[in-house]
Amino acid sequence: MTRLTTQQTQRLERYLLAQRNSLLNEAHEELTRATERSYEAIAGEVPDFGDQATAASLADFDNAIARRHIEVIREIDDALIRIRTRRFGRCVECDSPMEYARLKAFPTARRCVACQNLHERTFADGATPSL
Repeated sequence: MTRLTTQQTQRLERYLLAQRNSLLNEAHEELTRATERSYEAIAGEVPDFGDQATAASLADFDNAIARRHIEVIREIDDALIRIRTRRFGRCVECDSPMEYARLKAFPTARRCVACQNLHERTFADGATPSL
């Protein structure tokens, strides 16, 4: 496999920066909306337990969306750091160059396809083995 060209890297960097800005705006809007919506506005003045549960679920959902945006922003920031340190496009496991098609489809990829497959098989369920 060949290393990314400067033009390919710049194209991916511009894409990552645009995605980062978009996600920052979305996360800000989600957090603003979540803080502006009071519990009473969701559940009503005299809520029953069902209304309380629904309001709590909606608040948790809003927070989960914002947390997911923040997680993706961190992944993008990590990719941007790899671009600046000239490590972008190299697998963090085996150090082989990644194909442009993979990075174009998934620009925050940290591993080549082979290492990612191994990683997913190894950590598929996230459970800690025990005897």
